[in-house]
Amino acid sequence: MNATITATALVTKVRELAAVTPDAVTPTGADHPLGDRYVIRDGEGNWQGSRLIGRALLELGADADALAEHDACALSAASTVLHFVCFGVWGQDLLWLNVVQSYEGRGRAWSDAVLIADMRIHRVIGSSR
Repeated sequence: MNATITATALVTKVRELAAVTPDAVTPTGADHPLGDRYVIRDGEGNWQGSRLIGRALLELGADADALAEHDACALSAASTVLHFVCFGVWGQDLLWLNVVQSYEGRGRAWSDAVLIADMRIHRVIGSSR
């Protein structure tokens, strides 16, 4: 069952994860066959977040099986956010999360992806701009 997740909570959690491990880089599809997935199975068969948004959603209580199922056909961060976030989603949030995911997917460090999103999309929660 999915928890009630808000856009504010998701953006905040993505920022927190990037702040805790700023130099982390998500494996890209070229580096790892499942690198572009939101969730992957660990060595013991348990779901774990792979991308920033996947990790954030899991930490906020999204159902891992539902996220994995959605992952198979997700086209963008926006489609995932609209599927799992219950309320409070604004265009700026979706654009910001898409920019984070885009730069993360290009092999940029998590902190860089957040910084670039902050520079491109203004007035998103916690943005320095």
